[in-house]
Amino acid sequence: MRIRPRRRLLTGSRRVLPVAVLLPVLALTAACGGGKSKDDGSAASGKLTGSVITAKDVDHLKVVPATSDSQLLGAEQTTDPAACQPVADQWSLKPKLARTAYTGALVTDTASADAGAKTISLEVVASYPAGRAEQVLDQLSAAVAHCSGYKVTRSGRTSTFAVKSVSPSAAVGGTFGDQQVTYTVSDPALGSSGVALVTVIRVGDSTAAFETVRADHGTASLRSVIAGKQADKLRAAAGGK
Repeated sequence: MRIRPRRRLLTGSRRVLPVAVLLPVLALTAACGGGKSKDDGSAASGKLTGSVITAKDVDHLKVVPATSDSQLLGAEQTTDPAACQPVADQWSLKPKLARTAYTGALVTDTASADAGAKTISLEVVASYPAGRAEQVLDQLSAAVAHCSGYKVTRSGRTSTFAVKSVSPSAAVGGTFGDQQVTYTVSDPALGSSGVALVTVIRVGDSTAAFETVRADHGTASLRSVIAGKQADKLRAAAGGK
């Protein structure tokens, strides 16, 4: 089953909701066009693909692998102020600190008996040259600490986003991997439907970034077993380092 670009649907118990609504931050920055996830066909890229969490790893999980760039990352953009650039770069095809390879999936968690509490996450798993992933997390952490909001302009239209650091224990149930940054990005114009929880975990020279929302637009969280298992798989792919 594929995530269909521009017509991707998430089906709840009574209604069908477009991903463009449930993942507003990504939808506003989504790139156009196709193309597969960046993968050079090497053994390292194969390990990266194999390190993405699957439905077999965690109960009550549905995972749909991405098949194109436009399902994962958005076009290059410049933030105002510049100090917020690392926040936008997490979901950009052309970040300042380039990835070596990346892949990802749409991850739906139905562990809660409350259908409205179902969470939907867009996940991007990426690898970097030695030492660069740590730079990415260092810069992202600094940006989240000092950036309360930013503007981006595309095709003559300016969009404003708010950024807020959140407690890892409250949002994800703790910290995982070698580094973790947890925060929300929101579009104030969309109210509660425009808030996404972002969790970025580093293990060695790889990262896993989750953009998470709830089906009912309530305060989202990422189940700790999902974050923990993903960190474990990245560690295993790196040979246990």
